[in-house]
Amino acid sequence: MKKIVFFAVLIVILGGCSKIGEKNHIALDGKNGEVTAVKTYFSASNKTLKIKSGKSFVLFFTSVDCKACAQAVPYMNYLDEKYSDKFEVIGVMNGDFRLDEGYEILRKKNINFKVISEVKSVEYLSRAVGGIYGVPVFYMYDKNGVMKEKILGLVPQSVLEKSIAALF
Repeated sequence: MKKIVFFAVLIVILGGCSKIGEKNHIALDGKNGEVTAVKTYFSASNKTLKIKSGKSFVLFFTSVDCKACAQAVPYMNYLDEKYSDKFEVIGVMNGDFRLDEGYEILRKKNINFKVISEVKSVEYLSRAVGGIYGVPVFYMYDKNGVMKEKILGLVPQSVLEKSIAALF
């Protein structure tokens, strides 16, 4: 019950504190099982999407029923952990889940990175990258918010790691 109240208060607080191009997204953190926020800064004119941490990141678009996405999860867990000082994995999962449902999905799929599933945030991030037409898809961003690479479909971990290493 405390988590639900905290989640509701967090939404109210974060919802009223945004500037143009700035958006707060509620995320479930698979590492510690907590509700967290991911703040993004989008500039259509500069074609950039930054996150508050200032790190390079990947938006990993996925869905609950995608078998290829499930196969990519261990890769994403590994890469998020290995490069945690300068890189983040942010999952963007379709479907709007209650808090308890979201944690159950993360637990069942062994997801240890942050996952955004709230409908408005998923739509916002989908539009920011120009639309999502299939999953899994990985959008690689450098620390300046410049998209460096888009990878559609399941690829070997070495391909993802090479793309991520090129961001630094």
